[in-house]
Amino acid sequence: MNGWNDWLGAAAALGAGILGAMGLGGGGVLLLWLNLTGMDQRQAQGLNLLFILPVGLAALWFHRKNGLIQWSLLPWLLAGGAAGVLAGHSVAGLLPEEALRKGFGLLLVITALGELKTAWRLLHRQGEEKKNGEQS
Repeated sequence: MNGWNDWLGAAAALGAGILGAMGLGGGGVLLLWLNLTGMDQRQAQGLNLLFILPVGLAALWFHRKNGLIQWSLLPWLLAGGAAGVLAGHSVAGLLPEEALRKGFGLLLVITALGELKTAWRLLHRQGEEKKNGEQS
């Protein structure tokens, strides 16, 4: 990357860091950017995981400081996460890169549709509240 691409990459990393610090999966933003630059899918996933480590630790620090962590869930989440890593690594090693790219693309589409559905519900609810407020 160079020039304009460096600035776009830095912006993608900034956005990923902000979303990651809020617990919103900022890694997807960075992974999307890395895919768009033509990076190999497995390399992009590895770099994304490396990137998210310091972001996740920083977010953990602040969330812990603000009392926002349910420590009792930690063993269960760690066990599920470890099992997911093992399964994901095994499957990713068997699939060709094109299948990984398509799977990531499908995940993005499903996520976008879910977000659109949520936004639609919120807009509809706000419209109903406004309509009911005007009738009062």
